[in-house]
Amino acid sequence: MTHTNNTHTMTITELRQKRKGIIEQMREARKKAIAAMKEGKSTDEYDAEFDRAEADERALSKQIEQEERLDKIQRDEAAKFLDTADRREHVTSSKADDYRAAFKTWFVRGENALSPEERAVLNEIRGTSNQVVGTTTLGGYTVPTGFLPELIRAMKAYSGIAQVARMLDTESGNVLYIPTEDDTTTEANLITEASAITVQDITFGQKQLDAYKYSTQTKVSLELMQDSAFDLEAEVRNVFAPRFGRALNTSCTTGSGSSQPNGVVTAASLGKTAASATAITFAEIMDLLHSVDPAYRQSSTCGFMLHDSILAAIKKLQLGSGDATPLWLPSVREGEPDTILGKPYWINQGMDSALTTGKKVMLFGDFNYYVIRMVQNMLVVRLNERYADNGLVGFVGHMRWDGECLNTAAIKYLITA
Repeated sequence: MTHTNNTHTMTITELRQKRKGIIEQMREARKKAIAAMKEGKSTDEYDAEFDRAEADERALSKQIEQEERLDKIQRDEAAKFLDTADRREHVTSSKADDYRAAFKTWFVRGENALSPEERAVLNEIRGTSNQVVGTTTLGGYTVPTGFLPELIRAMKAYSGIAQVARMLDTESGNVLYIPTEDDTTTEANLITEASAITVQDITFGQKQLDAYKYSTQTKVSLELMQDSAFDLEAEVRNVFAPRFGRALNTSCTTGSGSSQPNGVVTAASLGKTAASATAITFAEIMDLLHSVDPAYRQSSTCGFMLHDSILAAIKKLQLGSGDATPLWLPSVREGEPDTILGKPYWINQGMDSALTTGKKVMLFGDFNYYVIRMVQNMLVVRLNERYADNGLVGFVGHMRWDGECLNTAAIKYLITA
């Protein structure tokens, strides 16, 4: 199998091919030495040639072994991280409840109000360098386990790409390598009896997922926090979720991939260029759909993604002058989505909203191939002194994530002229 890695000067297949050539040199040198011996001639020249080739073969074999070991380690690591279960799923319910209660005490009343037992429970999952690099403690804590699903659901309401992308949760922010491959164009060969078989290697690559930090801050009055009706979960969710949701959507939609996530629009490949800069047609949308291999079109996560303004334009399109059937069809059954050309779609307000020159106004493909990597839960830091003279307490939220498209052939875009 071919393994593509930017840190390798040669692929494993290329190394094996080179090793095969060297082994042939060794065999040739040995043949010449045997022939020389039969003729009573010296074999020193051929012995030296064999020794040089053998040394090269040993070095290459060691390099191949190292590359294969590294490849296995990276695959095992990726497989471990593909398990999206939260790292605290195995915490007993009573311990989770203890953490939740202690977190609320700290959030509402501050560090000094914590009992030794509550402080010990919180410190087990304290904000560390995993969340903010280079900082062993921030005086903050990750939100309780029960908060995160609600927080993510609220964030998804503001993020079109997060609604359909594959989500990975990881404990640390270390670089994560995900193996990739695209074998949709390879097929078996017809051969005659006793003929040689053409080797068709699967070409593997890898994509790198980092962890970029995003932060936001809010202030809450002391009076509100002391109110017995104060809803901690709603406050965290209603204040932070929209902000992080919008940032997640923007970064994972149009991010450049340089010191920030590689957005799905940025990473996607060209599917169709419209003839006009100010309009798109039924035929062009159909061409976009068929630019994606049928193997990807069968997935339940395959569909269109576009801005709501572009959807409005599509709703006005019809199949043709002789057929008044619209491309956009609203669902008439509960649980079934509205469709475009029979495929589901997701609204993404981070995409281009106007039909003007050179705009990537529509995506189509299997969005399961776009991965959003989330690091830990959200970390909350309480600012007790900064706004104390105004009777306020500040709260800072930190989250880390990255996004990358694992297969650009699976997601394509339609761009205006």
